[in-house]
Amino acid sequence: YSGARAEIQQDGEYNVVEFDAAIYGSDALGMQIKVEYSLDSGTTWVSDDELVTVSSRELETFRFTLPEGTKRVAIVVLEGTGNRVNIDNIKLMK
Repeated sequence: YSGARAEIQQDGEYNVVEFDAAIYGSDALGMQIKVEYSLDSGTTWVSDDELVTVSSRELETFRFTLPEGTKRVAIVVLEGTGNRVNIDNIKLMK
């Protein structure tokens, strides 16, 4: 289940996605985020099994290693784990 999904529409070859995240305002801590990736420019998507938990109201950096050949990336907020989260400074790297 995803509560929200942000797909980065930049085709390329990526090995790492990095972003900063923080819980918004006084919302409950503990929101969970995962990454999905596509090896075929968005036709099909694979869910990374790794979850991160956002437990701070200050921005913290999260980094996911992607499989070789990743062409697109999406950041997915899991439904039911919180209300609002700030996601900033998204970087796709080779």
